[in-house]
Amino acid sequence: MRSPAALVGLALLVAGCSGPDPKSIVAPVQPPGSAAPIPSPTKPPAVTTDGCKGLVTAAQVTKASGLSVQPSAGDAAGAASQYTQALSGLGLTATVRMCAFGNPAGDQVTVIALSFPDPAQATKLFGSGLATGALQPVGGIGDAAATDKTKVLLVRRSKAVVAVYLVAAANPDANHLSPLQSVATAALAKA
Repeated sequence: MRSPAALVGLALLVAGCSGPDPKSIVAPVQPPGSAAPIPSPTKPPAVTTDGCKGLVTAAQVTKASGLSVQPSAGDAAGAASQYTQALSGLGLTATVRMCAFGNPAGDQVTVIALSFPDPAQATKLFGSGLATGALQPVGGIGDAAATDKTKVLLVRRSKAVVAVYLVAAANPDANHLSPLQSVATAALAKA
């Protein structure tokens, strides 16, 4: 049996391929002397990709964070590719997985896992995350971790760096260190 996420992805793929026959779409004619572009008669299909690649599931994130979330729609694979390119600009090489979750209430949890070929690169990236001064070191998880205790946790373990971004809409500025650590622990198991 396929998972609901796989069925939704398949439905989006089929919906994107079963639009009207391109020959039957008549583009509007631009009036002479008009410089304004004519809007497209159809919207492009929504892009939903899996950048998570099995790192964590919505069920794991729900259990770890205490927030009832589902995978968010969007181009997560594209976002992961952008992270890979940005790291390349820093002279770093990593495999990037990005998992975005949310719910209609506005709760959001995003998990980004970066797997480097060696611990030195992971340490360099982790150090650059600390350089801003916005995160303070915290113990109890990974080889090193830093957080603002409300929304962000950055963890390094060996050749991996995991970043967790959490927004609890009902109380966004509360101390969420425990759920941040729980989500990061779930991600580190497969990072």
